[in-house]
Amino acid sequence: MRFVFLTADLETRPTWWQVQDTLGRLKLRGIQRYLDLKFVRVGQVFGGTLNLMRHCQVAQNCGAEAVLATMSGRDTYGDKGVAGLSYISWHDRRPDDICIVPDFVTSLIGQVKGSAIAYLQNPLFVKADFNFRSDRVTLWTDSPLMLEICQKTYPNRPIQIVPNIIDNIQFPFIPQSDREAGLIFAFPRKGKDYIDATQQCYESMGGKYWRFERIDGLSIQELAQQFRRPQAFLASADIEGCALPPQESMASGIVVVGKDARGANFCMADRETAMIADTPEAAARSLLELENSDLRERIAQNAYRAIKRYFPHEEPTAFWRETIRRFGGTPTYGSPTYRDMTPMTDWLPE
Repeated sequence: MRFVFLTADLETRPTWWQVQDTLGRLKLRGIQRYLDLKFVRVGQVFGGTLNLMRHCQVAQNCGAEAVLATMSGRDTYGDKGVAGLSYISWHDRRPDDICIVPDFVTSLIGQVKGSAIAYLQNPLFVKADFNFRSDRVTLWTDSPLMLEICQKTYPNRPIQIVPNIIDNIQFPFIPQSDREAGLIFAFPRKGKDYIDATQQCYESMGGKYWRFERIDGLSIQELAQQFRRPQAFLASADIEGCALPPQESMASGIVVVGKDARGANFCMADRETAMIADTPEAAARSLLELENSDLRERIAQNAYRAIKRYFPHEEPTAFWRETIRRFGGTPTYGSPTYRDMTPMTDWLPE
């Protein structure tokens, strides 16, 4: 028994994307989709991909044979992905493999001879383009919002919410007092107008504490290093998939303020684990409140307590041990291979 996690090849050469842009402008959608499914490439590393890689890693650590599969059969991520994982070609899978297929290519489930798992993380990609009624197909998703969407798309089928995985070794907890005072991070790739308007509103309200730094184009390793700096993170996306950045912020001790992406940022509880603000004006008012260090410390502590369940050695390990058993394997129950390197302080409970 082997778990095979299909993921896209990372393609950073411009030629491929120039061809895709040309096909799009010519409205040759059929050819474009054919190439998408034949080669399965992405131009950047998405959170959903990293989440899939971390699941592969946890499955391995629970005693399963688990590999990533790309169309090329190569690791095209290098230091932008999760280290230490094996890759095979999607075409080299075996009939008895259990294949985990991400949402944006679920139509490829038709190529799987044995058991298949559709892993549905992003509402934009939920489609009934595979035989979801088949007994050999399992449906996974990652949040109450996604569960509701999936239940409408795949009626009368059981759908399991599986835990996201937050790497607390890569994103260790650092107290607010040890971070750069007044620094807030934002991702302009996700909601640039909201970010700009929030900054403008904040400054027009007389706010002077927070200084905005826009982050883009970093590898996960570079991002983890940068996440040691800010006191706050502005969640600006209207639509999210597995929403890793807000959750990694919570694990790191960064206070999250902004949009909950219609519930996709399911760990955001207003004024408890985050400050929810769907408009720039509301975000600016929240930032004024968050100039108070006691409020920041309280939210950071609450957020850490809420998010630690998704550390690899917590719910993800329990989930994978049960999954391995369900598919007929025998999980390992020895000492976990993960080390909880989160710096613990007097005020942070175990």
